[in-house]
Amino acid sequence: MSKRIKTYLITGFLGAGKTTLLNHLLSRSKSALNYVIENEFGKSSVDSALVTKNYNKLFELNNGCICCSLDNELIEVMSQMIQTDVQPDNLFIEASGVADAGQLASIFKREDVMQYFDFQQVVCLIDTENFEDRVREVPEMYRQIVASDLILINKTDLVQKKYAATIKSDVEKINPLAKITLTTFGKFDFELLDISTDSILTQVDHSTLDAIKPVHRMKSIAVEVPFEFDRDQLYAVLSTSIFLYYHQLYRIKGFVRLKGEKQAVLVQSTGNKLTISKQKRKDEYPKLVLIFIGRDIERKGIERLIQNAISTKVNAPTV
Repeated sequence: MSKRIKTYLITGFLGAGKTTLLNHLLSRSKSALNYVIENEFGKSSVDSALVTKNYNKLFELNNGCICCSLDNELIEVMSQMIQTDVQPDNLFIEASGVADAGQLASIFKREDVMQYFDFQQVVCLIDTENFEDRVREVPEMYRQIVASDLILINKTDLVQKKYAATIKSDVEKINPLAKITLTTFGKFDFELLDISTDSILTQVDHSTLDAIKPVHRMKSIAVEVPFEFDRDQLYAVLSTSIFLYYHQLYRIKGFVRLKGEKQAVLVQSTGNKLTISKQKRKDEYPKLVLIFIGRDIERKGIERLIQNAISTKVNAPTV
């Protein structure tokens, strides 16, 4: 039998920095044959356009999220890999921000799967700024932490050192078995990935995971935006919305065109912060779409919000 495919699962709540970390890992392994599975919550994809091209093949799974069941589409992709003449050296899976990492990783503990895939670690990213609020209200995030082998407490440059240390202590209480380190921009000592340990899944008390039942009130709503926005108008409407609905609207991301600019720009929110930035990759023309992810959000409210952003008068945002 040929060598097994080293497999890494990247998890973490919405906006924690998973794609940035994936790009670091791909750059580190660019001399190897790398496959990537991108899984987004909802039917529209944005993150795949943000992945650097240090990979040989990328698969997108966008029909819901692979957290809820042993997704047939995922199994099909894995079957394709092992049936090719040349298997990849590494498989990197970027799970959706609401994925159940424990259930997903358990697929790779099946005997038939272990013959071909050498599962390494579950790597979880945490957004330091938003950890305290989100971990209380999003059970999926708690489960991600419990199931992880390596936890990166990310974006520590945005908070005071004492506060970052407090978050680290809180995370250690949730998962005392994991390797935990503070990071900025998803950069860390990559040797932590090479330290061979038994997966947390073989050590964790599964009754702990089973007791944390995700309540699936999350929705992903994609709205095509084939028109041009005024930068200031768009920023005002979206930033006000995420500030007012911080505990309901968790993530905005997508590509739009702005008046006076040729290149589509990336719009994304993390916590209550919105950024509008130029693409780093200029070799592709992404689909113009804005994706809104949150709890109990409705399409009509999102469409009214978009209408406010393109109108000449800014109205009160509605979600």
